[in-house]
Amino acid sequence: MLSDIVDVINTACCKAITPGCKTASTLHQLSAKVFTKEVNKICQYGVRISVLHDLPTTVLSSVLDHMTYFPSLRRKLHQELSDPVLFMKGFASHETDRLKLENCLRHASLIGKPVLPELAKNWCKRLMEIKQPIGFSSILNKVVKTITFGAYLHEAGWVFQSMEVLDIALLMISQAKENKNHEALEMICVKHKLRAEGSALLRTKADTTCSILLTMIENTTDSEDLLKVYLEVANHNFKAHRIAESHHWTRRAMELMTESTSDDSIIEILQLESVYLFHSQRHEAGTLIISQAIHRAKITFGYLNRRYADTLYTYAVCLLQSNAISDALSVLLELLEVINKVYGKFTPHVVIIRSYLAYGFYRRSQTSGRCDVAYDHIQQAITLAKQLMPERREIISHLGEIRAMIMKGRDDILAAIEENSTTLNDDFSMLTVAEIKQMSFQLND
Repeated sequence: MLSDIVDVINTACCKAITPGCKTASTLHQLSAKVFTKEVNKICQYGVRISVLHDLPTTVLSSVLDHMTYFPSLRRKLHQELSDPVLFMKGFASHETDRLKLENCLRHASLIGKPVLPELAKNWCKRLMEIKQPIGFSSILNKVVKTITFGAYLHEAGWVFQSMEVLDIALLMISQAKENKNHEALEMICVKHKLRAEGSALLRTKADTTCSILLTMIENTTDSEDLLKVYLEVANHNFKAHRIAESHHWTRRAMELMTESTSDDSIIEILQLESVYLFHSQRHEAGTLIISQAIHRAKITFGYLNRRYADTLYTYAVCLLQSNAISDALSVLLELLEVINKVYGKFTPHVVIIRSYLAYGFYRRSQTSGRCDVAYDHIQQAITLAKQLMPERREIISHLGEIRAMIMKGRDDILAAIEENSTTLNDDFSMLTVAEIKQMSFQLND
């Protein structure tokens, strides 16, 4: 039955290339729905749906998307998404198909087990099992997919899996040194690896990778390449708590910024600049800069996007550190909502956000006397951390320390600290790059 439906779907897709055909798209959508209903009737968990590999990418995305409407198919969806060949078919496709795939990842994780760690392991295993010599074009295609996937894993919070995937990519790149694209691909891969190592708090490893990256641009004159590397170095130093050094590299990146610089890079420069200003106790100036980053991210990429979420995270942490607890809690609650909708509830990001929420509500409890909300958040963070990353004992231990602090209740020293308040600029107008530079240099004078 399933193979018959696949034949119908492929026929519909073939007809879709015929000028004037209006029924093919409807037929393909209807066939995808029928296919999914048939899967729900006959397929059992543990039995692979082999005919999925025969579907065109667009139809495959539709079928997987339809599977999200059946709670009974969540385990089956999880199983199929863990297949690296099937997953990459949609992941490397158009943005619409990729967004559908991300929705599928969220629904599949509702069984209490995220897809991405298992998928990363299977992808690495598949690449390492390829023993026969392959041409560079084939290597290049796999390298690009692997780097993109490694970067996505980091964005979704799976930093150790990201490093493993990127290490495989570097190994593959080393097998094609004779190609002119070798150095460019290697630099992109090393940049992503540095970011993942920094997020994993592997400072010594990240320092070594950072030195390698700086060596790679010694003879580079391309402003865009230099700007992106400077940003990675600034980010690395920020994560290593070397704020002055981070600001030095942020400034070097800002000097190279032009109107043609990507919005992603502009937003990141604004974030790093605001961190420095908050760290320097210039809270009003920091708020002015981070407002530009947050609004630019929301306008450019939308509400449900990792870049917008990242700006919220930066702002929330700065607010907590500047003792603007109530403002920080509002931002963190919005951030949690965005992350849940973008990556789902079963991601390391949720562990981190809930730990910050626990600390924020604990600080608020110094005046309210209620620690129950703080305790609920830290308990959820600990439970999720043990479920998602039991090997990260240092994180689980740190969460336990926060819980112990909350259980002690009132702290007279914290209770005596007066809370600050700060708000984003509602009267927002997106500044040009020239205006951003001028404002940043004025704020630092």
